[in-house]
This record gives sequence, C-alpha cells and structure tokens, in this order.
Amino acid sequence: MLTARPKDPTKKHQPCIDVSVGCDWIRVDRGNTADYQTAESLILAAMAKIETHCKQPIFSREYYGFSDGFCDSVLQSLNVTAVSAVHYQTKGDVTWTLLDEADYDWRETGEVYFFPLAQRLPNVSRVRVTYTAGYAYEAVPHDILQAVRLLIGRWFDNRADERKDVPTQVDWLIGSYVLPIL
Repeated sequence: MLTARPKDPTKKHQPCIDVSVGCDWIRVDRGNTADYQTAESLILAAMAKIETHCKQPIFSREYYGFSDGFCDSVLQSLNVTAVSAVHYQTKGDVTWTLLDEADYDWRETGEVYFFPLAQRLPNVSRVRVTYTAGYAYEAVPHDILQAVRLLIGRWFDNRADERKDVPTQVDWLIGSYVLPIL
C-alpha cells in the first residue's frame, strides 16, 4: 500500500451537511455567529473522526501516494475517483519527473499498475501518485451523513471526554467503510 497524505493539508473540507441543518440538529440559533461556527467546527471534526476511524478518505480531496520505486501498488482508499499524475525521482535528484499516462493504469478500487517500460527506468528512488479519493459532497452516502449528525449531537450534548469509548451507533453505521489493513 502506498503511503498517503493530503496534497494540500491546509485546505479544509467543506462541511458535508449544510451548517444550518447542523444548527437545527443540535438546536442552536443558526442566526447567531458563534453558534453557527460551533456547528461548523463540530461537523468538520466529525468528518475527520469518520475518516480516521475508516482509515481512508471518505470526503473528496486530492492526495499524494508515495512508494519506493515502481511496483504495482494499492492507494489508501476504496473509492479512488481519479489519478491525475504519476511523478518519479531518480537517485540523487530532487526534481520530480512526470511519467507518461501510457506507462501506468489504475482502478477505482485503488490499484495502480506500472507497465514494464516504467519499471525498467534506471535509478528510480521515489514515486508520487497524485489522486482524488472520497465521495463528492453531493454523493456522500446517507449512513455517513447520519453518522456525522449523531457525532455532532453527541459532542454538543456531552462536552467532556468519555472514560470508555464503547461501540456506538456511529461505529455500526460506518463499519462497512473501514479500510481493512492486512
């Protein structure tokens, strides 16, 4: 599996549910700026928790996947929507060189295949795959949206840490999205 990280970690997600709906869900005034910002931060935190729990991108974003050399690999996602580029570095060089699209192939399930011509390139030390993974905001499954609503409601009502993290309805809802690590 390729090591993955967001292409631009400073770029935050847009909330997957309308913030006004989030305000209604936790019963705060959507016209109050502080309440609105609280609802938005809870939604974004719930989205981050769900992605962390699932060990894969759930909400659409661009990522980099890294590997040492050209070998058939798997991107860290079960929902890859695009591979936009593959770059490589040679030993002793810090610049990235673009690999021609005819030298690799990919599948929506995250597999990346490098054809023999790419595998024969000399002195390749690092490979970077740029890809988009996760659901588009208008296509996020309803069980994920329900998990976000349950989390923001739970966090708003219970503002202290819990002593024991017991399995919840959220765990049950998002359980099928957890990326198995073998």
